[in-house]
Amino acid sequence: MKHLIVSDYGIYLGLEAGRLVVKNKEDRKYFPLNRLATVSIAKKGVSFSSDVIEHFSLRGIKLFFLDFRGVAHSMLVGANQHAVVQARINQYRYIETNALDISIRLITAKIKNQRATLSYFNKHHKSTNLQNAIEELKRCTQIIKNAKTLNDVLGYEGYAANIYFSSLAKDKFLSESFLTREGRGSQEIANSMLNFGYAILSSYILNAITNAGLEPYLGFLHQKRPGKMSLVLDLMEEYRAWVVDRVVIKLREQYKNKKYMDTKLKSALISQIQATIAKKYIYKGKRLKLEHIIQRQVYRLSGEFSGEHIYKPYVFKW
Repeated sequence: MKHLIVSDYGIYLGLEAGRLVVKNKEDRKYFPLNRLATVSIAKKGVSFSSDVIEHFSLRGIKLFFLDFRGVAHSMLVGANQHAVVQARINQYRYIETNALDISIRLITAKIKNQRATLSYFNKHHKSTNLQNAIEELKRCTQIIKNAKTLNDVLGYEGYAANIYFSSLAKDKFLSESFLTREGRGSQEIANSMLNFGYAILSSYILNAITNAGLEPYLGFLHQKRPGKMSLVLDLMEEYRAWVVDRVVIKLREQYKNKKYMDTKLKSALISQIQATIAKKYIYKGKRLKLEHIIQRQVYRLSGEFSGEHIYKPYVFKW
């Protein structure tokens, strides 16, 4: 299934012979509706007919609206795509008593995937700095088992992130101007790309959570507050380094002399992340697209909430 991101001003979305037509003054492209999973509007000035919304609703195609940071602020889904009530009841009950245990598992996997990302690049660069960081991250996966509270888990996560990004900065794997990790609103080019990439990833996670009938605003690790999709942020953790960071590093030659993320660079980032999501990886003895792995992982998490399965976060092999 295809995830379409519309990121150009003045685009019109319409329907033609069972296909979505995306057009501007110079060009038009067609996408069969039966091959679309989501469509994300990432630019102002995009228009579409009411027929598009109706057919999306009937076919279960989700329509996301992204803000200037690439973060989804609205989602349109069909009324027939209701949440499974029991799944959310199980989620509420589980998180009340088991948040610490699953948070430790999740952040352990995140650190392992940060380590896998460094190992992936160290395979060719043979950096003492990266090797030291790889060893320290391995130690982090052991000491996090000592966490007694969620704040302890966040502390270990923060320490590992500092080791990880400091090693990338020291060896200039990102931009020359990258010194430390900065969140939303950063004007530094590499941080801007990371932030936009994480926003793209969040749309995939939100789609998987919605398909499973879970509550995206009720997580187990990230703070719960109005407007914050805590479960989306939680489940992104195991994929951030491999899906987004690795792509941003690979694109560094395209942005190393730039000061801001232009349309061409944004399109390249979207394309590379989509390619990673579409790539096949080993999952329980089978080769599956990462998109399908993410969905299965969310279903498995729902199974842990109901007591039917044990959730094991996905760890990438480099």
